[in-house]
Formats: sequence, C-alpha cells, structure tokens
Amino acid sequence: MQQKDWISRWSKIAVGGVLILSSTQALAVEGYKDIYLDREKAINIHSIYCGKDLKKMRDLKPSYVYTNSPSIEVGTYYFSSAYGNFSYTFNAIPGKDPKQLLARGMLNDGKTQKADMVKEACIVGKIQGLPAKLNQNLRTKTIMVSDPEWNQIMKKYAMFGKPAFGEGVYTDSRTLAKQDVHNQKVFDANQKYLEEAKNIFREKYKAIAAKLPEQLKQGIAYAHQNNGFAKDKSYPTIKEPLVWTPTAKERYNDLSRRRGQIADWDKVKQDNFDWFFKLTGESNSLESTALVPTADVVLNGNRLEQVATVSALFENGKSLELDFLIVSEKLSSSLFHSLDEIKQQAIGMRANMIVGAKKVREPIASPKRETFEVYSPVKKVGLFFTPFRLKKLGDTYRYQ
Repeated sequence: MQQKDWISRWSKIAVGGVLILSSTQALAVEGYKDIYLDREKAINIHSIYCGKDLKKMRDLKPSYVYTNSPSIEVGTYYFSSAYGNFSYTFNAIPGKDPKQLLARGMLNDGKTQKADMVKEACIVGKIQGLPAKLNQNLRTKTIMVSDPEWNQIMKKYAMFGKPAFGEGVYTDSRTLAKQDVHNQKVFDANQKYLEEAKNIFREKYKAIAAKLPEQLKQGIAYAHQNNGFAKDKSYPTIKEPLVWTPTAKERYNDLSRRRGQIADWDKVKQDNFDWFFKLTGESNSLESTALVPTADVVLNGNRLEQVATVSALFENGKSLELDFLIVSEKLSSSLFHSLDEIKQQAIGMRANMIVGAKKVREPIASPKRETFEVYSPVKKVGLFFTPFRLKKLGDTYRYQ
C-alpha cells in the first residue's frame, strides 16, 4: 500500500470516530496518582507515538514509558534527562481502549500546573488498520529482575529520559545501594587521610620544634654579631651600557634588581635586630633556651597547625617566649565533605550526561610522608625574628 493510500485510510478511520478524536483540544488530562518503578519487579519499556492530531501521521513522535504493569496506567510518570526533568500524565479517553489509546499531558522546565501541560493523544498499543511499520514499532521491551543485561538496557534507553524509582529518585535501589557503599568508601578514605595527615604533621612538627631552641640561640648570637652591619655598607654602582641593546638593557635591569634585593634584605635583617634589642636590650646576655609544651595539632580552615613555643632566659631574670606557628600544606576542601555532600555531588555527576566524560570521584589515597609538606617558620638565621616583628603570621611573643 502506498503512503498516500494508508494516510487516506487512517483519516477515514479517525474521522469516523472508530479510533480516536482528530484533535486533542477536548482531552482532559489529569493524573490520579504518581507512579514509580520498582527495581525488584519486571520492567516493561513501552514504545508509543504521540501527537496533537493523530490524522497527521508524519507529526507523530516516539516516546518511551517504563512500567511494572503490563500496560501504561492512568497516572503520572516522572523522568530525568540531561536537559531537565519532565513528566507524562496519562488519562483514559472516553469510549476508547486504554491499551491502545491514551491522552497525555507533558510538563517540563520545572512546570507543575495542569494549565501548562502540552496535551497530546498517544497510540500505546497495536491497532488493526494501522500501517504495518507503525504497528511494528509499537512494541514492549521487558526486562526481568535477574537479567544480567539490566543495567546496560536501562542505560541504552536513558538517553530518552531516566524513569523515577521514587519521588526525585532516578536511580534504582540496587544501584543506589552500590553507590551508597562507594560513597561510604570515599567518606571513610577522607577521614583516614585526615587522620594520617595529622600523624605525619605531628612527626614533622616534632622534628621542626626540636631544632628551635638551638636556632633561637643562633639567631640571638647572629643579632649581636651583625647589629649595625649595614650602617656604612655601600652597594656597587650599576653602570649604564654604552649601547642600549635589548640584551644590554636586560642585563642592566637584572643587576639593578639584584642590587635592590640585597639592600632590601639588609634592611629586613637590621629591622629584626632593632626589634629584638629594643625588647631585651643589647647588653642582656642569654643564659638558656628551651622548648615549652603546647597544645596538640588543630585544623584551622583547610590547614593543620600547631604552635611551638620556645623560651629564652636572660641574665637579668627575664624571659622571652616566642610562639612559632607551624602549618601544613593546604588540604583539599573535598576532604571535609560530609557523607551527604559526597552523595549529592555523586548524584549530580551521574545525572548530568553532558559531563559524562567526568568520573565520580574515587576514594583518595592516604598522604605520603615524603610529599606531605609541613612548613618551618625559620628559614634563615638572619630572618629569625621576622614573624614576630611583622605580626602577620599569627606568631605571638611575651617578654616578662
């Protein structure tokens, strides 16, 4: 039968009222219940065709509906896709077989009002007299509970919309259980990482703090030996080149920059000396230094930190206590996510097929001692007192 012949035949059947109304304007679509899938029952995937006017066969569009029942029920089915969530609400058409024809109202873009529904009529089952090809496409795919290809089949159809297994839930219970196990592993790995990071920090902190009393002695001795060193110091003059070629200009700027840096560092050193001697006096001799016990490591923001206090006792009976703030490298903010945050992030990642190339994060490996950084507050003896003079790093002191 030629195409124009079967379209003509369909029009006659439709107009005659044997199958369905030719227009959906009069169709009342309202959902009597919300329908969700049960993973532990067989699932039927129904291939249907819908349109505003069933006489216009070329305009019919295919859709898929998932049910646990043999046929599509009257009610509302929910779906999720990469472009947003949508719903199909099916209702019976008076005088028509609901296993063959149903009215459908579609809502998308977050709309929830019946007035916003896009109303269509749907062919949901084979009907004698329809074109053979159309009847052939009106089929039902059944997935049994124990089907080893269950996940692959559902993934194949997911591009047309993932069905809801509960209110706002578009993942089946078995997959959710596996995902919950994975999410728990991610959370547990984070806790293990943080605990191991603290252990590494304590070990490296102990090594750094143990050196501070001796470094304080060296810093005080250095201050006595070099106080006023820059007073009569002269810095070499940088001669301008005879010819300003690009290379000559670069070299001139580099030498000038180095000269400026040397002068700047000399000033920092002398400022440190001035701070120290103003506090303790130049003639006050050091008798001893010692490490003072402090509280354990704490988490501040996304860094581990612990104060190391060193005391210096002078001959006048006074002491200087310096609180060195020892900190770790910056920790990833993802390490502090709650189990619920990990779960929601994973759900969002899995639901967004547009970013399918990205993977749900795996449990993090524990930190390695060799690469986990803990920073010493003392780099050079000449800069020993800088943290306390500047008061920018959280380091405090007491002289009493």
